[in-house]
Amino acid sequence: MKPEILQKILKGCIDEDARQQRALYEAFAKPMLGICLRYAADRMEAEDVLQLGFIKVFKSLSTYQGGSFEGWMKRIFIRESINQYHHRRRRPLDFVEDNSAAILNHSDGFIEAISNLSTQEILKMLARISEGSRIVFTLFAIEGYAHAEIGEMLGISVGTSKSQYSRARQLLKQQLKNQLYETGR
Repeated sequence: MKPEILQKILKGCIDEDARQQRALYEAFAKPMLGICLRYAADRMEAEDVLQLGFIKVFKSLSTYQGGSFEGWMKRIFIRESINQYHHRRRRPLDFVEDNSAAILNHSDGFIEAISNLSTQEILKMLARISEGSRIVFTLFAIEGYAHAEIGEMLGISVGTSKSQYSRARQLLKQQLKNQLYETGR
C-alpha cells in the first residue's frame, strides 16, 4: 500500500471514520489472520483474536509513531494471540526445563526443506506439536524474536526458550521426514 494512502486511512481511522476502518481491516486482515492462526488452537479462536487485535489497533492508533505500520500491527497481534492463549488456559504455558538442549545447527537442511512447503502444510505440522514448543518456534523462527525476548514475553528462562525451540525443530524435522517418505519425494 502506498504511504500516502495508508496515511489517509490511518487519519480516517483516528477520526473514527467507519469506511477507513473497513479499508484498514480489508488491507491487513489476511496477513494478521495468518499470524493468529500460528498461535491459536483452531480457526475460530484465530478469528476471535483477529477481531480483538483490530479493536486494539483502532484504540491504539494514536500511539503509532511511524516506522513500519505492518510491523507495529504485527506486534499487537502476536501479543493479543499470546494473551488470548493465557486467558483461555488460565495458566502459564507448560514448558519443560532442559538446560542441556542447544539450538540445532541451521545448516542441516531443515530451513531449506521447510521453506518448500506451503503455508497450510507448515500450519498443519505446527498444530501437531505441543503449544509451548509451537509458540516458541513461531516467535523465534517465524517472527524473529530473540530467546531473551521470548522468555520475557512468556515468563520462561532463555534456556527453556532454546530448549522448546530445539524440541519443536526436532519434531518438525521428524514430521518432514515422514511426509517426504510418504510422498516418495
